[in-house]
Amino acid sequence: MNGLFLPKGPKAVLLLHAYTGTPNDVRMLARKLEKEGYTVLAPLFTGHGTMDPRDILSQNPLEWWQDARNAMQFLIDKGYQEIATFGLSLGGIFATKLMEEYQDVIVGGGSFSSPIFPSENHNIFPNFLAYCEIIFNRKGLSQEEVEFELKKLTDPLLTQLSLINDVTKDVYHGLDKIDCPVFLAQSAQDEMIEASHVYRIAEKLAHLDHEIHWYAKSTHVLTVSKDRHQFEQDMIYFLSKLAWDVTE
Repeated sequence: MNGLFLPKGPKAVLLLHAYTGTPNDVRMLARKLEKEGYTVLAPLFTGHGTMDPRDILSQNPLEWWQDARNAMQFLIDKGYQEIATFGLSLGGIFATKLMEEYQDVIVGGGSFSSPIFPSENHNIFPNFLAYCEIIFNRKGLSQEEVEFELKKLTDPLLTQLSLINDVTKDVYHGLDKIDCPVFLAQSAQDEMIEASHVYRIAEKLAHLDHEIHWYAKSTHVLTVSKDRHQFEQDMIYFLSKLAWDVTE
């Protein structure tokens, strides 16, 4: 299993990283939870963690869903019978989908700054190209070469974002299948997605115990942003309230 695995106690937490990210997105949170006695797994999504953005664009989002399922199976095979699953941004979409489909082992979970409410009103497209430009500049490409490479990425990126949106719609419309407590964390200064959409997600979770945590000073990558310490404490408290049957 590529990524970060911190075996500790019998209570397991799965953390899924963001689009274009790596387990580093959630490393500080993972270490914090490890200190609290939780086993933590933060896998690497296929195509991520390289210096070539095309490695990401060559993937279908369903492959990342399979990565998430493989991570769940990894924990189950290790003997963990109760798991909480969370994710940042794209990772939150798949963490939520896991909650919809693994009710027998998932005791709770949630998402951090995740575009679970289907919308075209986001800045993922320009931000991905900006990410690519940084990588190409690091490789020493000329400005003309950078512009040429970015143009070649436009169509594959639009196709992939459309496929991600299809998954998002499926997850959003399946929220009523969740039967465990949900933790919704949202950065108020989110530069990638519409922050207020977290309340639309909450409306679909009215049938169960859920919490909204609003972080006024934070930007999209909440796990490393200004409210990080408060966010970590909120996560720890949420996990402590879950109906774990396993004992330390």
